[in-house]
Amino acid sequence: MADKSIYQNAPEYCHYYFDLTSSNDLIAELKKSAELTKELFAQISTEKENFAYRPGKWTTKEILRHLIDCERIYCYRAFRFSRFDTTELPGFDEDKYIENIDSNALQLSELTIEFEIVRKSSIALYSSMTNEMLDFAGMANGAHFTARAIGFLTAGHNLHHLNFIQKNYL
Repeated sequence: MADKSIYQNAPEYCHYYFDLTSSNDLIAELKKSAELTKELFAQISTEKENFAYRPGKWTTKEILRHLIDCERIYCYRAFRFSRFDTTELPGFDEDKYIENIDSNALQLSELTIEFEIVRKSSIALYSSMTNEMLDFAGMANGAHFTARAIGFLTAGHNLHHLNFIQKNYL
């Protein structure tokens, strides 16, 4: 579990995701969850790529697309906060994002490569931040976050979905 100090200035729902991480090293957590993601999606059979565990639920590919979309948004927020931007940032509707792109038409390998590229970009961004930048709190979706908290949220959110896939999709 990450250091409890990241809980400061983060909404209660984020604490679950923070608790899925195992260290205080943000870069290591991002790298670890990326590796676990790569390993898990390499195990997905062709038959399971467009599988949803229940009608109306996201497919395996849609979950990976969701991780990519969220990471892009989270990093944008962290970038803004790391530049001491006090502009309140809006929320987003994750379901609408999935509805408006046909992830199932893509190859799983293409989505996996895209995830890896986005994660490498995220790691580069977080690696360039000073502690002051990481700890600046901004507002997004009506709640306070630091760039550091968003980074741990990214890693924990990723781990949450990997656990969910293992339990309900494989």
